[in-house]
Amino acid sequence: MKLDEVLYVTASTGGGGGSQPGTLFQADRGSRKGQFLQVSTGKPAASSSAAGTEYRLLAPAAVGPLPDVDVLGIHYLQVRQNRRDAFEQFVANVLHPAVGNLRPDLRLLYYKAVSGPDAGKYITIFALTRESRDKYWPGGSDSDALRAAFAPVKANTKALLTYLVDGSALTDEKFAAAVYESRDWSDFVLVTPPR
Repeated sequence: MKLDEVLYVTASTGGGGGSQPGTLFQADRGSRKGQFLQVSTGKPAASSSAAGTEYRLLAPAAVGPLPDVDVLGIHYLQVRQNRRDAFEQFVANVLHPAVGNLRPDLRLLYYKAVSGPDAGKYITIFALTRESRDKYWPGGSDSDALRAAFAPVKANTKALLTYLVDGSALTDEKFAAAVYESRDWSDFVLVTPPR
């Protein structure tokens, strides 16, 4: 699936996808393991569910062309209420230029929910392929390649923490992407239709 500046995300109860438009993903790791998501891009289809959330990419000019992915590593951010405007500026001026193109096969993209049940909330999408996820997190563990990728952007983590609710970010330094990772996350993998 090619990511877009606008994503419509709807929780789905099963793997069939039903009549909902979009691409079906299922969480295979993280706090929402087993959950299905229907994800579509651009304008919502007339039949799209009112239960879905519309997300808009923050500062899209800072990230350039968006990638094709088959893994959405979604980190559910908890941004301090009184720091939201400043957080969006921090994403535009610091985070997206630093991590929006961290590696060709590892990009962190920050989205804000503008409508739906999650309106006003933020997510970070670790935009990956199955191959890049296995390269950076083989078997779910950090790799040396991941540590090398995040070493140059570690300096941003102290400032990033000032925008996040205490205890919501993974802060243990043994994790290469500490602070960039939320404690509430899941990897949603593209569901391949049966042949």
